[in-house]
Amino acid sequence: MIWKVAVRIARREALRHKGRSALVAAMLALPVAGASAADTLYHTTKLTTVEQVRRDIGHADALVSFVAPAPIEQLPDGSVPTPPQAAGMLAGALQGTQVASPVDAGVLPPGSRVVPLPAAQELRVSSPQGAYSVQGAERDLGDPLLDGLYVKKAGRAPHAKGEVTLSTSLLSVLDKRVGDQVSAEFLSAGEHPGADGRLPEHQLTIVGEYDDPAHLDADRLLAYPGTLPAAQDGQDAQDSQDAQNSQASPDAQGDPGPTQWLAQVPGGLSWAQVLKLNQSGYSAESLLVAENPPPDSAVPLMQHYQAASVGSSRLTQALVAVGALGIVMALLEVVLLAGPAFAVGARKRRRDFGLMGAAGADQRMVRAVVLADGLVLGAVGGVVGAVAGIGLGRLALPEAVTLTHREPGAFRIAPGDLAGAALIGVVTGLIAALIPAVITGRQHVLQALTGGRRGARGVPWKLALLGAVILAAGMAATGYAVYKPGIHTVPLVAGIAVCELGVVACTPLLVALTGKAGRLLPLTGRMALRDSARNRGRTAPAVAAILAAVAGSTAVATLLTTDDARGRAQYHSTLRPGQVALMFGPAAAQQAGMQPAFGMGYGGLSGYGGYGDSNGPNTAPVDTGKAISAISATLPVRSAAVIPTQDFSGFVPQDIVIKRTVANDCPFFNGGQGLVTLPSGGDSESMIQADPRCVAAFSGGQVVPGDAATLRALTGTVDPQAEKVLAAGGMVVFSPYDLTGTDPATGTATATIALQRSCPPSDAQLPDVVRQQFAPFCSGPPPAPLTLPAAVAKTKDGSAVNGVRALIPQSAATGYGVKYQPSMILFDTTRMPTKAEEERANAAAETLGTTALLKVERGYQGGDDTTMLALAAVAAFVTLGAAAISTGLAITDGQADLETLAAVGARPRVRRTLAGSQATITAAMGAVLGSATGLVPAVAVVEARSHSFVQSALEGRSGPGVHAQSYLAIPWWFLLGTIVIVPMLAGIGAVLVTRSKVEIRRRRG
Repeated sequence: MIWKVAVRIARREALRHKGRSALVAAMLALPVAGASAADTLYHTTKLTTVEQVRRDIGHADALVSFVAPAPIEQLPDGSVPTPPQAAGMLAGALQGTQVASPVDAGVLPPGSRVVPLPAAQELRVSSPQGAYSVQGAERDLGDPLLDGLYVKKAGRAPHAKGEVTLSTSLLSVLDKRVGDQVSAEFLSAGEHPGADGRLPEHQLTIVGEYDDPAHLDADRLLAYPGTLPAAQDGQDAQDSQDAQNSQASPDAQGDPGPTQWLAQVPGGLSWAQVLKLNQSGYSAESLLVAENPPPDSAVPLMQHYQAASVGSSRLTQALVAVGALGIVMALLEVVLLAGPAFAVGARKRRRDFGLMGAAGADQRMVRAVVLADGLVLGAVGGVVGAVAGIGLGRLALPEAVTLTHREPGAFRIAPGDLAGAALIGVVTGLIAALIPAVITGRQHVLQALTGGRRGARGVPWKLALLGAVILAAGMAATGYAVYKPGIHTVPLVAGIAVCELGVVACTPLLVALTGKAGRLLPLTGRMALRDSARNRGRTAPAVAAILAAVAGSTAVATLLTTDDARGRAQYHSTLRPGQVALMFGPAAAQQAGMQPAFGMGYGGLSGYGGYGDSNGPNTAPVDTGKAISAISATLPVRSAAVIPTQDFSGFVPQDIVIKRTVANDCPFFNGGQGLVTLPSGGDSESMIQADPRCVAAFSGGQVVPGDAATLRALTGTVDPQAEKVLAAGGMVVFSPYDLTGTDPATGTATATIALQRSCPPSDAQLPDVVRQQFAPFCSGPPPAPLTLPAAVAKTKDGSAVNGVRALIPQSAATGYGVKYQPSMILFDTTRMPTKAEEERANAAAETLGTTALLKVERGYQGGDDTTMLALAAVAAFVTLGAAAISTGLAITDGQADLETLAAVGARPRVRRTLAGSQATITAAMGAVLGSATGLVPAVAVVEARSHSFVQSALEGRSGPGVHAQSYLAIPWWFLLGTIVIVPMLAGIGAVLVTRSKVEIRRRRG
């Protein structure tokens, strides 16, 4: 009965004061609308299983891929976890073979039909600025199996040879429209350069605009089958090079053909049929399997694959939990902001509550009426916010597509989630009205009827003591989660949350204590500070709201600053600032992201070229003299040096590597014996940097022949000792851990190189043609390691320099029978080249008749400050809003004091000054406390990330656990602006919007 009456009174009061009610309801609806919009966007942009599979395989039943000429294992989604070098090994092993389609191989059920998906090729097309490199692939877009793979924006599908479609992004870059023609050079076809040094140009007709739905911002060129030449078309250009490479198979330069097909299978492709495909080296992503996934027990790969991903998934869970904590703290902030608003309403109705008490209402009834205000307004805000969130999500969908560059799925809403969001609005309203209800219920009837005021007296030691205990418990839980090996999500998140709540609980005490410093301020400042301390019921929530907002923004700003510092520290400059590299072949392909890096040193799989290498079997050797002249004519070049790399033409499963001692080897690789594996996770590189023995092993690099000029170009310094050793037939390394000992006869340091072979096990099931590829390199015992005098050239951290791990004399390379070719030309410049000079150098590189990538090292660029500025804007907005609410309430409550001041002769500007002082003090207290509090979760996440890896892998094996480096960085400029500038703005704003004149009212009683 009490609540029925209370809700009726609250409803009538809300309708009587529509403006104030709408303001409070809007405040409560804001987080609900944000949550509803985010939930709607999430469910719309998150593809269902069928939508994701359709995007991958179109209207086919399955996407079948050839993985290896041996049995494989896959996950139900079609993925096959493989080392990053496996693609290069497969590319080399398949040269001279023809991959059979699943139909020809007989691995698909009878009646199946397949559509080949040839691999992408590198093209250089004409652009308004000169030339533009793009990936082009042949696709028969008219085939119904391809429906859904691409989004048609304009035009039609190609129907004849020479017709192409371009993506929206590429059309914009090239300034082309449907119906125009584009001139293209086929870089991977091995065509002969003309007399002018340029490759032949082919005119392609643009007939349509098609986008990749998963990468709307990607530059895509799709051609009708037969438009792009196959790799073997350029075979005649390599006859002379093949003759020099007597070890390669006579037809090792052939193209194995497509390795992916869209398949139409009668009745769909079941999991049993997928396992049959795996036995023949094929993988498949099947719609039928996606709709009816097999149990984990039926997936051979599932067991150890799950174990390998535990570390990264646990870290992801922790970060997601921290994000959820941020949402909870945002709701707390709304509660703290809405609390003073309900307090305003309760103070305005003080006389009404007094009349209720005079008529016999008890404290419980009065509290129920105030809580009913929160219930009614929370329900209105929840419903309005949930409905508004749906509209906001629909309006924001185009922006979400622009940010993610992905086509969304069907527009979907989750009624259960929206109901939960609306319920959050109701709960938030009740919590926000709780403290005003308790305070209102305690007031005396006579005091309410006469309008008397009584500020808070005494110091709230009990609440502060409870807050201190909560804060200590939170710090202990956070410390446990950070420094205990592994990821501990629950203690980490709970510790951060409890720390925040502990500081909020201590806020009233801190507000009360600041009032004692009033004697140090002038009159208006003293009045403002003491009034805030006396009326901490309205001041503490505002300070706590500012604290929560500033704490959240400070935490995120600290994480962003730390990530930037981490990126700056981990930035491995392949060049020195101002240096220019002209890269060919595998080096250019690696830089452009076309293939895995060579020479990475994992498990003996390094050193494979591929049939897609830009300077591999399908292009002519580079004329280094011509290249140096062309670039020197456009850039301020001081000197140039040619950096070679191993000649990967054909299939060469061997390379020269550094052979370390066991003590100097990286414990995570352990000589490739696999006793300790590299733990998964996004921070693995940072972890490896904690052990200097691992830097060179992880950064890769080749052992190449070179001289003093090569060494100077790599290091940028003159090292007489290293040059002397190199000239005397020794070698130069860049890490002291690459040294193996000392020559007892001469006392000079030594290092050891060896010929590393990547040969399959003798019992591996491989086709004869593939086994013959390995035979010339894998027969007989391997050559013995070679120990040479060595010198260590100084580098930043002992990592490879521009892909070079060590320099050896040419005689050593010749003795192992390893051939090298130009891979990069390094240009030292007299100053930093300008952008215009770089564009002219790019144009000069195009005249070389081969794929050449030019890069100017401009140092670490870092990210932009857009996110930081957005955080600062959010913190400033909430701070100013909370300060405005608190100041407005203070002016309302302090009307009698202002009238007294006016009566005794105070000047009109005192009111402005007092309002500005109150706003400044409130904002400053919240900003200082929030900045200090926000560092707690930031430091916890950073330190947890740096302690999360390796311990589980090394515990009990390598002594004390190694943890990743911590790159904690404090955003001082952000904190300075938050603590100093924002409170000043709050004070100035209060001064400007407050009227000077005081209206003296007639008092009751």
